[in-house]
Amino acid sequence: MNRLHSFVFNAFSEQTYLLDHGNGEATVFDPGMSSTQERKAFEETCERLGVVVVQCLLTHAHLDHVMGTNWIKHRYGCGPRLHPTDEQTWVQAPISAQLYGISLDTLPERGEDLGEHGSTIVCGDIELEIRCAPGHSIGHVVFVCHKSKFVVGGDVLFSGSIGRTDLPGGDPDVLAKNIEEQLYSLSDDYTIHPGHGGATSVGKEKNSNPFVNGAGTGMLQR
Repeated sequence: MNRLHSFVFNAFSEQTYLLDHGNGEATVFDPGMSSTQERKAFEETCERLGVVVVQCLLTHAHLDHVMGTNWIKHRYGCGPRLHPTDEQTWVQAPISAQLYGISLDTLPERGEDLGEHGSTIVCGDIELEIRCAPGHSIGHVVFVCHKSKFVVGGDVLFSGSIGRTDLPGGDPDVLAKNIEEQLYSLSDDYTIHPGHGGATSVGKEKNSNPFVNGAGTGMLQR
């Protein structure tokens, strides 16, 4: 049974994920809902699954990934958990909203900081490993479920592409290194659920990603 559910939200077509713990509780990743219609769609999915959100985890704090954090905090009582090294990205989100001319609710009080690289988070009978993978943002992390072989990957690696490195805190060399070390170190059958676009696999990207691949011939590896 599929326990990870996805939503495409806001003007940036950001992927928000909902992980069903299997016990009536759930975790939301990168809540990007920004309209009444999007919030309703999320609520209806929770009701259909019979789950209540008890945890909010962020891969990073770019504007499109935090647009729903205020609503999640008020609706479910969950402050977003962020790696402390991405604090500056969090602070810059309202400034980015102004630059884009986008309305952003006041960012809520955050929950407990995410743990260090290699630490784990328990979500019912599912355990997630936190892997630090900066390069797109300075404090970006990915969440790896070894039991079900999937990754909630944020904006590190996409199907046939990679995350932007031209935003504050971005670094192409660091991003390439972390794709190789934190994602391509997983077996080929791990599914990557990115922050934009459809799911892909470690094997597919290692074989054919034009920017960072397993052969070391990608545009960021030359």
